[in-house]
Amino acid sequence: MAKSSKKQDKQQKNTPKLTDISFSLKLNSTANLIVLGILLVLSILLPYYYISYAFSVNQFHSFPLDDPWIHLTFAKNLAEFGSFSYFKNEVVTAGSTSPIYTMILAAGFFITKNEMWLSYILGIIFFALSVYYFYKLSGDVFPRENWLAISAALLLVMDKWLNLITATGMETTLYIFLLVACFYYYRRRNAIGFAVTLGLAFWTRPDAVAFIGAIAADYFLQYYLKQRAPKQNTDIVLFDKKELVKIAAIFGVIVGAYFAMNLAIAGSLLPNTYGAKLAYYSPEFRSRADFLNGEVWQYFTESAYLLLFIPFMFGVFRIFTDSFKLKYNNLIPALLFIVLLIFIYWYKLPYAHRFGRYLMPVFPFYILLAVYGGREFFRWLGNFMGDKKLVNALNIILLGATIVYFAAEYDKNKVTYQEQSRHIYIRQVEAAKWLNKNTSEGSVIATHDVGAIAYYSNRKVVDVVGLINPEFIVKLNTKEFVGFVEEQIKKQNVSYLAFLQEWFQVVNQPSLFTAGDNNFEIMQIYKYDPQKTHILSAEVNGGVQYVVGLLNKKQYQQAISTLNQLITMDPKSSLTYYMMAYASSSLGDLSGAERYMLKALELYPDYRDAVLSLSNIYRSQGKITESTEILQTYMKNNPSDTTASKFFNSVKDIQPKQETPKQDSTKIK
Repeated sequence: MAKSSKKQDKQQKNTPKLTDISFSLKLNSTANLIVLGILLVLSILLPYYYISYAFSVNQFHSFPLDDPWIHLTFAKNLAEFGSFSYFKNEVVTAGSTSPIYTMILAAGFFITKNEMWLSYILGIIFFALSVYYFYKLSGDVFPRENWLAISAALLLVMDKWLNLITATGMETTLYIFLLVACFYYYRRRNAIGFAVTLGLAFWTRPDAVAFIGAIAADYFLQYYLKQRAPKQNTDIVLFDKKELVKIAAIFGVIVGAYFAMNLAIAGSLLPNTYGAKLAYYSPEFRSRADFLNGEVWQYFTESAYLLLFIPFMFGVFRIFTDSFKLKYNNLIPALLFIVLLIFIYWYKLPYAHRFGRYLMPVFPFYILLAVYGGREFFRWLGNFMGDKKLVNALNIILLGATIVYFAAEYDKNKVTYQEQSRHIYIRQVEAAKWLNKNTSEGSVIATHDVGAIAYYSNRKVVDVVGLINPEFIVKLNTKEFVGFVEEQIKKQNVSYLAFLQEWFQVVNQPSLFTAGDNNFEIMQIYKYDPQKTHILSAEVNGGVQYVVGLLNKKQYQQAISTLNQLITMDPKSSLTYYMMAYASSSLGDLSGAERYMLKALELYPDYRDAVLSLSNIYRSQGKITESTEILQTYMKNNPSDTTASKFFNSVKDIQPKQETPKQDSTKIK
């Protein structure tokens, strides 16, 4: 204990020596406990408010992401069947990015079967632990300036994205807790705590390799500086040989078990998700420059974060000046982790996912560096001006304004949480419940969003983007992908397809279920029929989405030019011909519109929108007999279609020579 205490005292001295300009405030143990208690209460109440607000508006519980149900599906099967599988005990796969979080959920299922509250409570517990360790870490960085430690902790606990992600059922707060605790134990030279949290962080997310790299680089730097410039770095304390052996053994066993599990389940060192996401979001198809601009720069300079950015940059500047002087700065690991994590995603996976959740683990370190940079800036300003009260007041005002801004942004973000939770529920959850109610137990569902659909449908799913089914990964983002998907659908006896239009567009047959509003991310379910089902390639589907935008802007000639290219690429799409007919009709070319509409109906005889549009074209030309005949043919095959019946009744009594100027009554979606 004495040896450990001495190391802790020396590590605290590693903080740059205070000048007489700095405002010093050190809380006693009672006050410190009160502050910690308040922070922990806030870490529980603030994310709970998001959950409560969303329920009060939506009248149901949901998540703003589909991914949490992936963890829950694995966890439910692990608890019920003792198998790391995605359907009962039949689909054993390394499809979980965070196996340790899945195991914790599985243990939770022995306490409660309510998957929503199990996820909410675990997220809040890990957020509270993150705040607890972050406050201890901040106190270690600012040992004589507890007001700075409190300010940093308040910024963390009020962060809008951390509160949102806490209530999403994801592993993010577990990951952040382990990273912050690991950095704290590393600074305190607690070998066992450091080794355990470092190993578990890797079990939580494989991108923890960035943190491992940052710590390794920092330790070697400390060793180098202690040898090269011992006088400037007398405060550096290294692990002794026994501690290093202990760290290597503990960390090696934990990480070795991770690799062994993946090898046993999937035959690879890393989960399926790693390969699938690298293939789908490859830099070849996603701009690295856009990632840096939109998902990094704008993310960390948006609204309240802008007040942190300038002091953060001053903190970075201070680290560089210290390093130039061969003086060790104990916040180097925080900066290295931020840089390495962003670099890894920039280089391998330029995508931060919804709400920027892949970058959220750097928030505690970003906040810490910003508060440190602010202190260093005002210390410099105070030395320059010689006015202690003024510069300390300016620092307090800056931090106070930032905390208030964070609180305001937190409150606004509750609407984002509520709306996105509703967005996911309407599409994924309702689609899953429809499948559960309207399909037989032996049905197999092909989809790309495998979370809620697998969990609530209780059906076996085939994941066409490879998170669960790795056989799809090798063809992702290739021209042969859709053809390969169709082959696998037949091979794996798929019964139904559940796709968002933006991901996969099915044509030439009607959907059995459609959900979504605002023409964005429309979920559709189709009965798979090898003779009818036709899936558009990614290139053609992207072209279709582009043409929809042109038609909505009434740029009909440009739309026709693009559609001609799409027809050449895929002549079997009834949707493309229908859109061509719509554009031709809008330009007054009714004969062309008729020709393309007939082609659409040749490919898809029960295409209701095409039937109604062609009937309307005939009516506008005074061809009432043709107009009614096509409707009658359609209604024989679709007697329950009330829309077609009403349209027929509006046409049948019109005299053959009577013309109406009205054209297409349908709307491009």
